Amino acid sequence: MKDQIGYNKKRKDKSLLKDSHCELEILVAELVDYGIEVFNKEEDKFHRWMNKPNDSLDKNTPESLLDSIVGIQEVRNCLNRIEFGNLA
Repeated sequence: MKDQIGYNKKRKDKSLLKDSHCELEILVAELVDYGIEVFNKEEDKFHRWMNKPNDSLDKNTPESLLDSIVGIQEVRNCLNRIEFGNLA
């Protein structure tokens, strides 16, 4: 019985990881759609921006921050500033 409880706990933990991974994928997809809109549907321009070090992201590339919810939000904030003309 004890082994079964341990297995169920591990199984539950793995499902939580999968859920958070799915959430990240959804947030990244939404960010990409938003970014393309910000760059006036010029996908090439947006992708170049994603791979260029950015001063407002501590010289990180936006793409390098897409592995966490906090990083995705920082990139989104940066896109907001671009959209509304506040690059500082």
